[in-house]
Amino acid sequence: MPRFGISFLVLGFAGLLNASLLDYNYEPSFDEEQPPFIDQVVPANDDQEAYIVPVSEPLGQVAGIALDAQNHILAFHRADRVWEETTFDTNARLNKSLGAIANETIFVIDPESGKVVERHGAKQFYIPHGITVDAQGNIYVTDVGLHQVIRMDKNFKPTLTLGHRLEPGEDETHFCQPTDVAVASNGDFFVADGYCNSRVMKFDKDGKLLAVFGQAPTEFPAVEGEFLVPHSLSLIEDMNLICVADRENERIQCFSAGLTEGIRSIPTGIFITGAEDIGRVYAIREKEHYLIGITDSEADAPMESQLFVMDMNTGKANVFLKGVENAHSLAIGNDGSVYIAQLGPNQILKVVLGGGEEQ
Repeated sequence: MPRFGISFLVLGFAGLLNASLLDYNYEPSFDEEQPPFIDQVVPANDDQEAYIVPVSEPLGQVAGIALDAQNHILAFHRADRVWEETTFDTNARLNKSLGAIANETIFVIDPESGKVVERHGAKQFYIPHGITVDAQGNIYVTDVGLHQVIRMDKNFKPTLTLGHRLEPGEDETHFCQPTDVAVASNGDFFVADGYCNSRVMKFDKDGKLLAVFGQAPTEFPAVEGEFLVPHSLSLIEDMNLICVADRENERIQCFSAGLTEGIRSIPTGIFITGAEDIGRVYAIREKEHYLIGITDSEADAPMESQLFVMDMNTGKANVFLKGVENAHSLAIGNDGSVYIAQLGPNQILKVVLGGGEEQ
């Protein structure tokens, strides 16, 4: 039931069949040629367009995507590394035979020409996952192999590292395959943790832990505040909301972000609202109170993957695109265009939104 005057439309999407909780379903090669057009993507209306960004250099699995202040694309990709069944043991420890990825894993890309203008991250990362750029230009990345969250400055120099290198854990100083970061204007940031720990952790700008909320489901269907792979985060700061793509529970949950002060403040992690049965939500991002998300499905699932937009003020939702294969993350440009990163084929889509198909 909606609370505090915020309403979500609970979408009438059929739930998708659960697949593996991991990303090793997709095994494209690093030097795979970029296809010249998109024939599996179906716009909801004629006024939507989808393009493949013609990246000038080969991409690996594009796990994370963000945009900087110049509207350059930051692609966090896995180069020749593929997340396979043998990549981790049963305790989520990385296979000891795997070293750091030799190639650059962060490409800075011109969104119009596709030219790679900068390359970073060689011999630094193991299994890249999420990437976020804050208002000051700092870059936050998560590496599920390292079990760490790393903040870098505009020159891609590390300024803060949280978590223990290559060591998963569940206490307050460890992560276990963290997936995403959302950053507030005051420097506080939230970490989705992740594939193993089913929680969200909040830190101040210096890395001091401020709050933890969430837990694994005790039964199904899961109740409010339970996560099964919190895969993506979106902070709607002026609404004091931190929204979580609760992937395997096929829903979005939004909680108080704890960013307001005074008598009307709400502690971090109080459930506010949510949307159920919308499919396996891989990524969410927000712009001007529009929450944009992407779902994915297996080939035999009852419903195609969908790019959807929820109006946080009215609760209405529209579908803009169907059939995007292996979508994993997204970013929103200054002009409202949406960029979607795929794990296979290894590519980036640019979607120009139109009217959409109302749900």
